Amino acid sequence: MSRGGAALVALLAAALLSGGCRRKHIPVSSVPQIPYPSCGRDPLPEGEVLAEGYLRSGEFSVERLISERFTLRRRDCLHTVTVRQEWPLNVADVEVVYDDQWVPLRAWKRMTLPGVHRTDGMADIRRYELRTPAIALTKLSNGVRTYELLRGERPTVVLGPGRGLITAWIRRAHLGVGGRVREVALDIRESLEVVRQVTLRREPDQYVAEYGRALRVYTVYGRESVFADEHDVVVGDLAGLRANAVLRTPAPPPLPLYGTPDPVHTP
Repeated sequence: MSRGGAALVALLAAALLSGGCRRKHIPVSSVPQIPYPSCGRDPLPEGEVLAEGYLRSGEFSVERLISERFTLRRRDCLHTVTVRQEWPLNVADVEVVYDDQWVPLRAWKRMTLPGVHRTDGMADIRRYELRTPAIALTKLSNGVRTYELLRGERPTVVLGPGRGLITAWIRRAHLGVGGRVREVALDIRESLEVVRQVTLRREPDQYVAEYGRALRVYTVYGRESVFADEHDVVVGDLAGLRANAVLRTPAPPPLPLYGTPDPVHTP
């Protein structure tokens, strides 16, 4: 980042944090363009898969026809989590890049609409830069690029579409039963992002019939419960999401890809 760009973001960040500025999203004309995270001059390797999952709606799910695939990778000195969540109303592709301690550096999200005739699926693409004094948001929708700064503390957690992304936080927290941590989270699940304090708590283990054994239970926001295995990988949730391997119902058909997700070069 240039000195001028850093000074601009620092000035705007100060304004964001001041008591006189109440807006959470501040439109700006531009944000610093920081290169995709790396461990040196070369691009990140594909890396080693640390965990992965394929989750979908079970027999008793609150929401039907939801499916999700996620992968955690070690990529040289960094980690990444990629998620693809599909359901008939929209499709979310997400990538978060973390440092070696699972602290997020950058997040990316693409939302597309199944069934539309446009070749891009009416994509709404957003990049969240967390290495700047204020969160720098770049958006691309209908060919129009816009920029915002998000008011709030520097997040150490990213919450996004799908449940698999929570695995990164669970693994870093290493909670025993009854333990909890409270951290600043960037929640990008809705169209309007929020930055807020969020608590992760480990509840007593719970027997889950489809798995035939007890699973670890974690709650986020005090109300959203997910199940994790003995390796702290998310394998379902209290709303009925389950691992594909334990379900007998047919999987929903895959939805359109609308081009390979490109978190490095878009938006």
